[in-house]
Amino acid sequence: MRFLADVTEYVKYLKLAVAVAVIRSRPVGMTGQRYAEQLCARYQQAQLGWKQEADRLKQQLNVILQQKPLLGRLVTTTTVLRPFFPRPPG
Repeated sequence: MRFLADVTEYVKYLKLAVAVAVIRSRPVGMTGQRYAEQLCARYQQAQLGWKQEADRLKQQLNVILQQKPLLGRLVTTTTVLRPFFPRPPG
């Protein structure tokens, strides 16, 4: 149980440190709240960007996996019709 209390306390300190960093790094003429909202919006946009990229890659992988059996049959058919190392005349 002590471990859980330590983690909870650590999270509180971490949140405080982030809040202080946001307040100190805000541009002149912008409130801390407005700056935090702007940072949040940027973060959400970045999250959306990588999720869209992950979806695109999943779709690409699905297409490749669907083509794999077709490619396997093509290679097998080609190998049966035309061996890679033909037998020498003899």
